[in-house]
Amino acid sequence: MSVHPSWSPLFDFAGWVIKEIKIIPELAMIKLQRDKRLSIRCPHCYKRSGKNRKSWHTVNDLPLGVVSIVKIHYQAIQGFCASCDHYFTIVPYGFDHAVRATRRLMHYVCRLCRFMPANKVPEFLPISASTARRWDKKVLAEHLPEPDFDNLRYVIVDEKSIGKGHNYLTVVINGETGDVLHLAEGKKKESFESFFAKLSAKQIKNIKAIAMDRAGAYKAVAQEQAPKAEIVFDKFHIVANLNQAIDEVRRSAWRKASKDDKRFIKGQRYNLFRHPENLREDQATDLAALFEANESLFQAYLLKDALRNLWTYIYPAWAGKYLDKWISWVNDSGLTPLIKFAKGLHRDRSEILACIKHRITSAKLEAFNGIIDRIVRKACGYRDLEYLYLKIRQEASPPVLHR
Repeated sequence: MSVHPSWSPLFDFAGWVIKEIKIIPELAMIKLQRDKRLSIRCPHCYKRSGKNRKSWHTVNDLPLGVVSIVKIHYQAIQGFCASCDHYFTIVPYGFDHAVRATRRLMHYVCRLCRFMPANKVPEFLPISASTARRWDKKVLAEHLPEPDFDNLRYVIVDEKSIGKGHNYLTVVINGETGDVLHLAEGKKKESFESFFAKLSAKQIKNIKAIAMDRAGAYKAVAQEQAPKAEIVFDKFHIVANLNQAIDEVRRSAWRKASKDDKRFIKGQRYNLFRHPENLREDQATDLAALFEANESLFQAYLLKDALRNLWTYIYPAWAGKYLDKWISWVNDSGLTPLIKFAKGLHRDRSEILACIKHRITSAKLEAFNGIIDRIVRKACGYRDLEYLYLKIRQEASPPVLHR
């Protein structure tokens, strides 16, 4: 078949010319040959070199309309440079000789894998799901920009459950930009220590604060690896701990309540967690009836709402005075679960007030947890942690990767 000029832009590979094009139903074969007018030069010393041997190879390319299978047959040239004693192979630019595919096809597969599960890609392209995953990972590893560790000032670390059987990941993000910095299996010291192994001493020194929950493993690592960084106990984890204490008060009240009073407590768990402004009219009415029947739950709800004022302070010193006052209110209430919670706040006073100073929370990370869930669910789980890390970081990147 003669080569029409209109085909040339589709297969314009510098230094190579189209020798032949054959098209049959569902298959197109393009034959490329090295431009004979070009000399062969060593990629190491750029001197003219001789040909050692030639061999024909085939790569897959993007579909052409209804033609789903497109193969490019090309003549690879092995050269030898007598000046620097190097062998080298010349292939068209944009071909991945190792995986037998064009780079543009691999990028297309990468884009598809961003918006659909890899096992759906074979419905659009004549490749297997495992090949789609392999190409997707390769493109992401080569083209995703590296995290910015030089300007890292605030770090947020948290654990994330990704499946049954208590499968956890340690996730580290930039507290200012939300960029994912590190992903490691488990939630032990080693999982967080592997993050600091990526950083230089200067980069660690630039970190001002590290936000986390009140679990001991992460705190011990942060104090050891970044001693000059302040530890910040995250506001959202503290609120979650307070809600657990409120729920203990509710369960205790349920056990002690009479049969008639239990009907007021039933179904009020999440209403007790809600802020007054977030209650619907019927929910507010139900809570009012509950508080009439049970004074301890009324006290617990007022104390929960009062703790919100702590986060409105601008200066840590004044916030500390309010925290002391709130703890005294809790002690006067006589509610054992809240008194235990308040003791924990007093113990972790400096880390809690550091949250007022630096104003960093895990809000960005909590929002990103939904994205992680979606990625894992779409892939029906991940066995390759490195691939999962790349997919998570891809979500923070532009949807189109360039060639």
